[in-house]
Amino acid sequence: MNDRYHLDANVVLRFLRNDDPKHSPAAARLFARAKAGEIQLLLSAVTIAEAFYVLARVYKHAKPEAASKLLPLVQSDLIAVADRPTAVDALLRVGRANVDFGDAYLAATAARSGDSVASFDSDFGAFRDVRTLIPS
Repeated sequence: MNDRYHLDANVVLRFLRNDDPKHSPAAARLFARAKAGEIQLLLSAVTIAEAFYVLARVYKHAKPEAASKLLPLVQSDLIAVADRPTAVDALLRVGRANVDFGDAYLAATAARSGDSVASFDSDFGAFRDVRTLIPS
């Protein structure tokens, strides 16, 4: 069995941005090893959220742009993504509604289960398939 590695956001970011002379090539080599079948890479929703946050807040990408940078990686068979359908749905929701990944992921989760979201946040109004309860 191949070794498995849970990806940290800093590896994802160095791979996507190719902006560090030492870490970006190292990240690319790691992904190449996965492509060659030598190792398996795993990606969690928490890591996606952290990478999204850094792209949007630190690197000043618009939220839909940050989502579009992450989407091909999340859709790729190169990486095992925890609950891939929900992660993809969330990134697509970010692109359509210009909301944070966390809200989009929560909306995607609620929509998939048929549940409602309890929130004071008006962002959930952007999702017609999600019922929202505003606590009173």
